[in-house]
Amino acid sequence: MDAMNFNFLCDEPPPPSGASVGIIGAGPSGLAAAGYLSCLGHAVEVYDKMPKPGGLMLFGIPGYRIPRERIEAGTLRMARRYGVVFHTHTKICCSAPLFEEEGDHFATEVKGLGDMVKKHDAIMIATGSWKSRRLEIPGEELPGVLSGLEFLFPIRAAHYCAPNVKAPDVAGRRVVVIGAGHSAVDVAHGAVSLGAASVDVLYRRSRAEAPCGSLEIERLEHSGVTWNEGCVPVRVSGEEAVAGIEFRRDGAVESLPADLVVAAIGEVATPPFAKELGLESVRKGEVRWLNMTAIENVFVAGDALTGPSKIGKAVYSGLRAARSLGNWLELKAQNRQTEFAADELISREADRFPGGGFRDAPRVRGL
Repeated sequence: MDAMNFNFLCDEPPPPSGASVGIIGAGPSGLAAAGYLSCLGHAVEVYDKMPKPGGLMLFGIPGYRIPRERIEAGTLRMARRYGVVFHTHTKICCSAPLFEEEGDHFATEVKGLGDMVKKHDAIMIATGSWKSRRLEIPGEELPGVLSGLEFLFPIRAAHYCAPNVKAPDVAGRRVVVIGAGHSAVDVAHGAVSLGAASVDVLYRRSRAEAPCGSLEIERLEHSGVTWNEGCVPVRVSGEEAVAGIEFRRDGAVESLPADLVVAAIGEVATPPFAKELGLESVRKGEVRWLNMTAIENVFVAGDALTGPSKIGKAVYSGLRAARSLGNWLELKAQNRQTEFAADELISREADRFPGGGFRDAPRVRGL
């Protein structure tokens, strides 16, 4: 099986540039940036709280979508051939409390962002989305209510023999999945494979509007999953544990019995010190230099900037941010940063994805 080629921009390692770059987060955006920057000859170190690089590609997405072996072989190639150093089990702290996100318990070392800024010539924040959205309905605090990440993450993480991490106990239980994205589909398939007595999917809109697409729904139904559309959850019922889920459909309140309710309704990003770094201004494009934060040598990319997105967009964001960081390092080495047009604003990243005219290359006077 072919390794993922994160260094597709160069066939051979280039001569060392003498610059050091630290990348926080080893998901698709961070790995894309690491590949790009190591092809420029920069010494790249990647920090991630998980035991292996790959982010949610490795720990959230089932292996039948992205084979674990391809990711691991690709990162090993980066390390051995291009000198990228991976610091796993390392959390870069932080504006959110520890253990608020999935995977925090893997971290055995915590480093401060300030120390990182001092250590490297430039920093890239690509921490992804590890905090699940909440249903915001009564009863969601009951034992037996999980997020999509809480359900999927242990299935992959258990492979690494982490203490206190094991696949969810699903065998013989009635499972209700809320959502209709690929995460919800993966949860439903996972519940079937783990021996659930029944699996129901609740979605607030129609089959035609489901983000996962009609083919995925047909596959679910073929595997024995029941599809329920037009259903808006209003309450999780139960006393000491989940007993069922109540939802509104066609103006009436209905209910389903359940032993396990999984809310696979998406995640939110919790990048370190979002306010202090001025990430909202970066999102709006109110910056002098593409993807640079309020701290001159700190850049941001991927879900940490845009919120949850698909892998392709995260990779694209990582490559764009890496190009900007590389251009900045090159001008900085020549003491020419002031030549960048100070009045230029960078428009929203989403406006130019997935194609179109790229207007984000720094315009340097005299070139």
